[in-house]
Amino acid sequence: MTTPLHITCYYDLKAWAKKHRRSLLVAAGLVGGGTAVYYGFRYLGLTSQARKEREAARAALLQREAEDRAEAQLQSHFESIQRISDTTTLPSVLPHLKASLFSKVDLSGLTDKLILGKEDPQLLSQRDKVQLWQELKTLSFARTVCAMSALSLLDLFIRIQLNILGRHVYFDTARDLMNPGDPHVPLSMGVQHKFIAFAGYLHYKGLATLVADIYKAVEIVLRGKQLKEPYTLDDLRDVFMRIRAALDSKRSAWVQYVLPPDNVLPDELAAGSSSAADASNPVADLASHDSEVLDQLMKETRAVLASNEFHEVLAVCLDAMLDGVMEELYTLYRGSSDNGIPLAKLLPPVAGAGSTLLEHPDENRFIRILASLQQVHAFCALVYTNSSEEAMA
Repeated sequence: MTTPLHITCYYDLKAWAKKHRRSLLVAAGLVGGGTAVYYGFRYLGLTSQARKEREAARAALLQREAEDRAEAQLQSHFESIQRISDTTTLPSVLPHLKASLFSKVDLSGLTDKLILGKEDPQLLSQRDKVQLWQELKTLSFARTVCAMSALSLLDLFIRIQLNILGRHVYFDTARDLMNPGDPHVPLSMGVQHKFIAFAGYLHYKGLATLVADIYKAVEIVLRGKQLKEPYTLDDLRDVFMRIRAALDSKRSAWVQYVLPPDNVLPDELAAGSSSAADASNPVADLASHDSEVLDQLMKETRAVLASNEFHEVLAVCLDAMLDGVMEELYTLYRGSSDNGIPLAKLLPPVAGAGSTLLEHPDENRFIRILASLQQVHAFCALVYTNSSEEAMA
């Protein structure tokens, strides 16, 4: 992908539709068409010149109407894909992501030990208490930064998948209608299920690497920060931004969190996708052709994840997530002194913000924030149109 990312590319679907006019007109024929023949014969009784003029005018009108219908159908198809991502696919995966994150960044054991140590000072030495607090400090920030990063990554990754897949399916239909005798084989349900199954890789395996990388970044940023040190809201935002900066320095690593290096699903995820394919196809094993098609889909996905456009829109998503988290934390500072709040008192609400990010899949305000970003829509339109270039060849 080399096209610059602009807000206006969301509206370039119309120009793109004109570029591929022939295929789109065939697709639009599913919901209307065939009237040209009728109008052609209607004017057979007119004089030759008049008939030609009126037929040309009618043909031009029908052509414009068909183009408008095709563009509207294309836009509707694109928007339906985004709705599926926002209301179905992402919410269905979110509980798994939350459970996986909380198991890997577990604060309950640390807080329980600190509570017991407070009730019985003999249980913990001063050194033990300091170590527990330092670990709690690191994990509290790590959990929330992981939640922000994982939610943004998962949202964009699912959108990439659905837009690439949806575009291929759309043009498979158009190709079949244009060339009924074409030996082209459309995407099988087995390929589609296995491709979508990669959405589970982040919470199943990639999250462990993401947590480890973020933990290291948080340790570096918070090293030497005293728990009694007061933090203003701006100070708190600066901590999050510095952690982000440490992660952004390794931008090439983002793909490893959402895709296995060899494009081979873990057995459990592969088994789940095969079971889904069995429901519609008694032969679950991918044929040679299907394997090639899946490889092509993965190649397209990796190309998007490696693009500048992806890293630009991911940065926008992370900024939006941070703004949302800071809104959650803003209430803590109402009525507080201008000197700030001690870092130790900020740890519970900081960790709690990480939980809020992944709660209520069907009513998650952070998912709504991502869905409302114009840059996300522009990025999706870019993926949706570019992914079809090879399908149209």
